[in-house]
Amino acid sequence: MSKAAAAASLPPPPPEVAHLVEQLHRHHLAPDASLLSNSAHADLLQAREEVAAERALYLEALAVYAEAVAMVEEYHAAGGAGAGKKLNCSPQVYESLEHRLAVAEAAQRLRLPLLSQDGEVHEEEIEKLSSLSRSSFDSTLTSATPSSSSMSTSYNNYSSTASAMTVGAAHGSGSLEAVEPGVGGVPDRFLGITSDYLYQVQQEQLAMSVDMVDYQRTLAREIEARLEAKCDALADLFAMDERDSSSISQISSARLPERVKLIIEEIEKEEAHLLEDLASMDRKFAEHYNVLEQILAVLIQFVKDKKLEHQHQYDDLKKTWLIKRCRTMNAKLSYLEHHLLRDTYTKDTVPALHRIRKYLVEATKEASNSYNEAISRLREYQGVDPHFDVIARQYHEIVKTDQAG
Repeated sequence: MSKAAAAASLPPPPPEVAHLVEQLHRHHLAPDASLLSNSAHADLLQAREEVAAERALYLEALAVYAEAVAMVEEYHAAGGAGAGKKLNCSPQVYESLEHRLAVAEAAQRLRLPLLSQDGEVHEEEIEKLSSLSRSSFDSTLTSATPSSSSMSTSYNNYSSTASAMTVGAAHGSGSLEAVEPGVGGVPDRFLGITSDYLYQVQQEQLAMSVDMVDYQRTLAREIEARLEAKCDALADLFAMDERDSSSISQISSARLPERVKLIIEEIEKEEAHLLEDLASMDRKFAEHYNVLEQILAVLIQFVKDKKLEHQHQYDDLKKTWLIKRCRTMNAKLSYLEHHLLRDTYTKDTVPALHRIRKYLVEATKEASNSYNEAISRLREYQGVDPHFDVIARQYHEIVKTDQAG
């Protein structure tokens, strides 16, 4: 009240200031510092909300489509119609679902924008195709969706009626005026399949298939059960995360000194455990090292014993071989001696040997006599004069000089 009274008591601002304030109010910037005006910011928020809603619808439809594809894959993995007892639905439901998915995908491809001859996209044809798709979607969804308030059931119905929607859109797009074949190929044709052909095949399939209400109800229940199971598993996972986060928040809500003390105690305990583990590992390492040393010593001793044993055996063998070799050589020498004696002392050589012996004996006697005479003369010469050798040498030199002169 005081502020309002104070504002009322103030004089009116000048017209320039009022105009500036009005301009600021008109071009007010967004509060998120995006440098956008108020209207642009509001449009941006509205566009984001619309995109988020469309994204949510797309994700829901994608989840239903993924479950439908998974059902078809499980049906084929189980062995087809022969394993219908192992599945929750009848084989006709799986076959009809597979057919509808294939037709819906082909019809979706037929509704893609066409390319002109110069490579540009026809905006008018895109608008026509989108309007036809929206109208066929609305009419098909309102006519084929059973009344149910659950989100999963409505999107199950959307998956079951998607093929009818796409076929209707493709059939409607076939009424457009023909375009010459260009860069994108023949218009309204995908791999040789036209929208008229898809529409005709879908009508024939609907006539031959099971009851539509029973088909949609069975398919909706199966997809709903699969999605509920996945949602329950996801909820359990989030609950486990919440329990873990709640325990962490309880610990963090304690006072800081107590938390620090608790953390220090935990670190000390962990350090003590690590030291104990390190000590135990050191002890185990020392034990293992000692055991390895003992094993190595035993192996070395074993190798030495084996080597010595082999050396002794080798020495014994070599000694035996040398003894036998010496005996063999002795026998050979004895044989050679007897052979020489036999060849030497024959009837013809014995008289000659006697003569040689007699001559050698006589020569030995003469040599010994000459040696004895020389010894006796030498003793006589040594006994005559101690300077006899010098005198004899001088005499010998005098004789040489006389003979030379």
